[in-house]
Amino acid sequence: MNDRLRELLPTAPQGANDVLFRAAAEALLGRGKRVRPVMTMLACEHVGGRAIDALDLGCAVEMIHSASLVLDDLPCMDNATLRRGAPTIHISHGEDAAILVAIALLNQAYAAVLDARTIRPEVKLAALRNLTKAVGFDGLSQGQIRDLRDTPDRRDENGLRQLNHQKTSALFINALESGGAVGGATADQIRSLASFGEAIGFAFQLRDDLMDAVVSSEETGKDERQDAGKITFLDLWGEERLRAAIDESLERAREAIGPDSSLSRYAERLMRNAHLER
Repeated sequence: MNDRLRELLPTAPQGANDVLFRAAAEALLGRGKRVRPVMTMLACEHVGGRAIDALDLGCAVEMIHSASLVLDDLPCMDNATLRRGAPTIHISHGEDAAILVAIALLNQAYAAVLDARTIRPEVKLAALRNLTKAVGFDGLSQGQIRDLRDTPDRRDENGLRQLNHQKTSALFINALESGGAVGGATADQIRSLASFGEAIGFAFQLRDDLMDAVVSSEETGKDERQDAGKITFLDLWGEERLRAAIDESLERAREAIGPDSSLSRYAERLMRNAHLER
């Protein structure tokens, strides 16, 4: 995965200013689990395709995710200083470079899909439509502005569910649907993958809410207490109910595609780690 990400990322022409290229490489190739691209490939395999055929699509998803993190970390947003165990891009290279890196990575993600030789043209078009939806007014962008500006009265259970869908679940869902499409999924299989993505996305956001409160930056690789001053599900429900909701979401995910699926097993391993042990 990392080798292909590196191959898809342009390098600076000889003699050119290389700040944008170096900063983009730091944002994309730093420490990370590559959860979304792995799930994209496993979705392809789940429906009978070859995981390798969805590799470039998975890399595109990782570029989009990395771009969103660079933007989230900016001083005008979450004002974070640490990401994946390293200084955030605006700290190491400046806010100007960070903004341009995010734009460049988004652009390169779409180029990676367009240039993918293992994806049929009609599937490329559908994947691009899905990914632009996940990023734009129905997805990450809307979720982020809501997270920054929603008033406390809008951060009730229903409001937080909608916000978390836009900020987290939307990219999971669209990546899984697109990965399935690469593998030749039926309409029923696409719906099952979407249900899995919705449940896993919700579980991941709940997990992040919990980790922000109880896990140190040495373990997470990012700033502690980033949610301070915001109402999250941990505030609404308390730790016990939140942990139960994570388990319930994982169960819904298993039910959507089957407990023996490689996707289910992968998600289970990710969520059952030391950070969530009592």
